[in-house]
Amino acid sequence: MRQAAIVLSMAACDLSSGDGDAGSGDDTGGAVACPLNDAWEPNDDPEDPTDMNWDSADKASAWHEVHDAYLCPGEDDWYRIEVADLGYTVHYLYVRALVKDAGLCGAACGEPVLAAGPENAMTIEVYRADTHEPLIAQTADDGVLALAGSGDDYADGLLLRVHSDTPTAEYPYRLSISMRNYEGEDECEC
Repeated sequence: MRQAAIVLSMAACDLSSGDGDAGSGDDTGGAVACPLNDAWEPNDDPEDPTDMNWDSADKASAWHEVHDAYLCPGEDDWYRIEVADLGYTVHYLYVRALVKDAGLCGAACGEPVLAAGPENAMTIEVYRADTHEPLIAQTADDGVLALAGSGDDYADGLLLRVHSDTPTAEYPYRLSISMRNYEGEDECEC
């Protein structure tokens, strides 16, 4: 039921434009608007996302990591990654996002833990690239997101949207995308 609510709320999202209004000075794609913005810019529109290539791919899995992304206030970051060329028969997507220095496994593994709050709020949404159909989403206010999806909808190109519902949220983040040709689990191993 929770996934249905997320998909319905994502369906209301207008993918035809970013949060900024062209010509209003709100565009965060340039260094003037956000001096700390990353080299992935401009990528604030689903029609002009940053294309990502797999860092490593074999017959069982593929992965890509972004270590140097930065989310500016009111900004959307869009990424596209192609899946069809992997030739997988099944598709299991795993996305991990970490705000600032947050650790995926947390205090139990001696990793940094961020205080929950709007300044650390982030949302990741995954869409089919060809139809812009929403697939999965997650929001967290502690700077740690881990979401997964599987099925034929994940067999072609995918769009990932990174944003915050907190208008003033601004932070560096890391993003990890993994596609597997088998069902498996991600576990924290300290």
